[in-house]
Amino acid sequence: MATQIESSDDFSATLAEVELLLRESDDSAPGAPRENERRAAVLNKAALLLLTGKFEAFLEAAAEDFLFAVNQIGVRACHIPARLLAEHSVRAVAGIEQRLSNGDLAAVAGTFSALARRWAEAEPCTDLAISCKFNYGKHGEAEVIKLFKRFGFDDLFENVPVVDDTQEIYEGQTPSVIDIKGIVNSLTGIRNNILHQDESPTLTADGLRKQSAILQRFASELVKALQAVVDGTEKRLQDEGAANAR
Repeated sequence: MATQIESSDDFSATLAEVELLLRESDDSAPGAPRENERRAAVLNKAALLLLTGKFEAFLEAAAEDFLFAVNQIGVRACHIPARLLAEHSVRAVAGIEQRLSNGDLAAVAGTFSALARRWAEAEPCTDLAISCKFNYGKHGEAEVIKLFKRFGFDDLFENVPVVDDTQEIYEGQTPSVIDIKGIVNSLTGIRNNILHQDESPTLTADGLRKQSAILQRFASELVKALQAVVDGTEKRLQDEGAANAR
């Protein structure tokens, strides 16, 4: 059985920390028992920073879990997205000019030989090494797309749609899709303004809860999409084995 990706469960658990801050904000909101407008604003800013940080950590963890699951299956290159082996290959040859300059011909030959065996499908891909991290200091939808493009998703937000279930759908209508990309950009922009411009944006606990719930739904859909690739990869391996056994 293919490795199960459980990153969204971990993300859901960590969002409980965001909710703790939002509950404290509720208690400090206008009209609340401990009304304190400044305290509520600070708590909302803290909740946003925590939410964006946890979301980015989830995305990196999901990428890591996906890569681990693919490596665990151990299939030939023809059964995985071509981008995975290409990314691995580029990473594998990083610094190879330096090794060549140092006269380490054995290391150079070993690197190219190992890659050749995988591209020729003579060996399974069990040790793919691909960066699962964001570029340092980079945030926002463009960086999210770059991260998952390494794993075969050309545009993650297009590949993993989240349907707006708050709208009533009539017969013949197409369900609306939530603009996750826009939400990520909005949260990232506010985050950057808080951290780098020392701004105090107008935020509400209810608004942050809605955005948190949407990101949680996106996380669940993303994991389903990643798991579908993993399960499909394992099935192709099993089908190949059954065909060879005939």
